[in-house]
Amino acid sequence: MPIGITDRVYDRTNIAPEPIVQANAGKGLRLYPLGGFEQVGRNCFVIDVDGDLYVIDLGLQFPDEDMLGIDYLIPDLSSLRGRESRIKAVLFTHGHLDHIGAVQHLLPQLHFPPCYGTKLTMAFVKKRLDEEGMTSKARLNTVDFRQKVRIGKIEVEFLRVTHSIPDSAAIAITTPYGRIVHTGDFKFDMTPMNEPPADFSRLAQLGDEGVLAIIADSTNATKPGQSKSEKEISETLFGLIRDAKGRVVISTFSSLLNRIAQVVEHAKAFDRKVFVSGRSMENNIEIAQNLGYIKAPRGMIRKVNPAMDKLPDREVLILTTGSQGEEVAGLARMGLGTHRHIIVRKGDTVVLSSNPIIGNERAVAKVVNNLHLQGAIVKTNAELALHTTGHGYQQDLLLMHRLVRAKHVIPEHGEPHMRVAHADLVKGIGYPDNQVHLMVNGEILEFDAKGDARRSKSKLTFRDVIIDGRGSAGEGARTLDDRKIMSNSGAIVLVFKAYAESKRLVADPEVISRGLLYGSEQAQITKEIVETARKAYDEELNRGVKDRKELKRAVTGALFRYFDRKLDREPMVVPFIVEV
Repeated sequence: MPIGITDRVYDRTNIAPEPIVQANAGKGLRLYPLGGFEQVGRNCFVIDVDGDLYVIDLGLQFPDEDMLGIDYLIPDLSSLRGRESRIKAVLFTHGHLDHIGAVQHLLPQLHFPPCYGTKLTMAFVKKRLDEEGMTSKARLNTVDFRQKVRIGKIEVEFLRVTHSIPDSAAIAITTPYGRIVHTGDFKFDMTPMNEPPADFSRLAQLGDEGVLAIIADSTNATKPGQSKSEKEISETLFGLIRDAKGRVVISTFSSLLNRIAQVVEHAKAFDRKVFVSGRSMENNIEIAQNLGYIKAPRGMIRKVNPAMDKLPDREVLILTTGSQGEEVAGLARMGLGTHRHIIVRKGDTVVLSSNPIIGNERAVAKVVNNLHLQGAIVKTNAELALHTTGHGYQQDLLLMHRLVRAKHVIPEHGEPHMRVAHADLVKGIGYPDNQVHLMVNGEILEFDAKGDARRSKSKLTFRDVIIDGRGSAGEGARTLDDRKIMSNSGAIVLVFKAYAESKRLVADPEVISRGLLYGSEQAQITKEIVETARKAYDEELNRGVKDRKELKRAVTGALFRYFDRKLDREPMVVPFIVEV
């Protein structure tokens, strides 16, 4: 079934489709990840109870550096095809895109099963569906913390945990075969801002009652100690806003609503108006305000506009996206002096309330340098406590395991080295190897009547599914490979005019190159390209070959060898044969 009529979806494997492999139907409890077990993002986990399916999260993953032009990746749910009627519910842990960002693509594929989540989470789910005009087809259900909901053969309970967005939840699923706890993204913040702490007592109570398996966040399993409290970050921001003599510009993730709420509170304390730059920031703040998670007097929070320049600098605070150095985001445009409404000037205090994601360090440094050149005072987490993670460190993870005391531990949400560190951590508190399960996407864990687990011999088909703009479906690996080739060595197009019957050339081929040749070598190399291409074409034709594909293959091979020998480059070669 197509992922969505407005999206171009690619399968990066670039191989012929294989028969869909499904988990064995029938009695019993089976667990299998369809995303999030080999990467940070694309989270999707399935609990199979007697053939009835319960899906936890439908998240996206932002592309790696080598995925040129790709928007994001989503879970491959082809293994569920033909069993859509057995999908009893989709359960969402919280409102970050790596957990809900694929809903508009995957809910139609799943035939819109009922969805459950806490208030803010479901508001963000609804927003993504609204943008595609799908909300009327969806069955969205908001649940309260500790509310027990019966869905088919299971009972579901959402438990409060602290993360970096309000209403984050761990989910307890009681099945006929035992209870499963999925932690979602969590840390244990003893002094959280804008929300209560995690539900320690209920987690401990579940441990007393008995938990068969826990599926637990591994993102920071390599980091010793306990994660820093959001309160410390709030105090640093308070001091910076208090001491700033000019405008304050704060850049952070648009989804860090707890942080944003604190900035708004501090702005209120110092009589600053808050101006918001960035569509995602605007949307998230609007939703949070409507639900009461961000409280501000009417008119205090506004979109950036020219009128803000009429206010004294000490009355202006700007919230913007772009903390990761994104070229099109507000902060980068401010640094370049190309922002539509904001020109950075001497005396502005610019605060990056974030840490660079791995791979973004150079882009962030470029933005910081540009802001300094504009005369701004720039503060980052490298010098002040301006950011903390939403994922628990080792002591947070150990506390979760000691509270829940599950029989089996399944490290999730992380790259392999993170999940291995998590496994080693729990083995250090007494878990034997056969009760710690390092799974990968598509693997199936089966439980017997005694509560013992074994890995199934069968494995679900799992491929990367890529969303790239708007258009039709296609093969991803070929497209991405072509983009990599062009980004490294450019492309060359050759147009051959040939007689339709004999396939003899009318004239030398025309050559068009982009990103391949430098001006000083253009004339000589183009001449040699024409000679090489014509020779290869004529030699193949003289051997009696008239098939267009074979002729083009011969030309391409000859030019590959030429470029390798002459220029040590590997451009994309695209030959065309036009018959006259």
